[in-house]
Amino acid sequence: MTLGNFDGVHLGHRELFRQTVRRARQVKARSVVYTFEPHPLKVLAPDRAPLLLNTLAEKERLIAASHIDQLIRAPFTPEVASLKAEDFVRDTLVALLRVKYLIVGYDYAFGRGREGDSAFLSEQGLKYGFGVDILQPVCTDGQPYSSTRIRQMIASGDVHGVIALLGRHYTFEGNVVPGEQRGRKLGYPTANLVTEKEQLPAVGVYAVKVRHREQEYGGVVNIGRRPTFGAGKQTIEVHLLDYTGDLYGETLRLYFIERLRDEQSFSDVEALKKTISSDILRCRQQLESTRVIQYREYLESRELF
Repeated sequence: MTLGNFDGVHLGHRELFRQTVRRARQVKARSVVYTFEPHPLKVLAPDRAPLLLNTLAEKERLIAASHIDQLIRAPFTPEVASLKAEDFVRDTLVALLRVKYLIVGYDYAFGRGREGDSAFLSEQGLKYGFGVDILQPVCTDGQPYSSTRIRQMIASGDVHGVIALLGRHYTFEGNVVPGEQRGRKLGYPTANLVTEKEQLPAVGVYAVKVRHREQEYGGVVNIGRRPTFGAGKQTIEVHLLDYTGDLYGETLRLYFIERLRDEQSFSDVEALKKTISSDILRCRQQLESTRVIQYREYLESRELF
């Protein structure tokens, strides 16, 4: 079993899952991921809670794709927050789940006052007879993989840089809803999206790959407030290259390839149209040699044991 929030399911988390599966096979047990829902800070300090990198459905799919046998999503409440770490180990891990082996990251802690750190778990393992592995930092460029670092990169628009930490392109799913039809009037129809994803890339224009049902298209997406037409609420508008048809009510999944530019305010519509044309040309050039990196590709390129 491994414990944690696992927001982002980045390469550090994947190594935890790999070690959990390996240990489970060795001791002939089920491999289990135990996590809390919602994120503890959304209960304890909502003003400091992070914008999540995955929706719940995305996290479930990513964990299942890691060959984990069972995901336990325990409800996080104020009562759970006040629980002593020793009580959680005794009553939940040992009595209820009969843990044989526990694998956690070097910086993981839980329980009241975060008293359940790696040293505590090692002591509890000796007391109750289960093994404990403490995974040391998994690093890139000398820095540990970190959901916080990934959030910062995405919030700054570095959607290309996060591939090295996630092992895949950053993505979200959105539903197409009616917009103001400005893109169509400009000659570049766009699909207006709403999404459950909390952490969006920085305001700007991006080259993306778009999945619609079983088809994949190139696309240019603008995240912003359309300042040329008077800044309003933030929108997500994607223009699909070489697509004609009605997308209202459909679901699209966007994979962010590269940031093209900041959102700009233009003096007139012609200047805007000229820049959009340039964006599309750059996007075609960028996407020509780019394929979407999927989660499973990392897993299949490594030995599980």
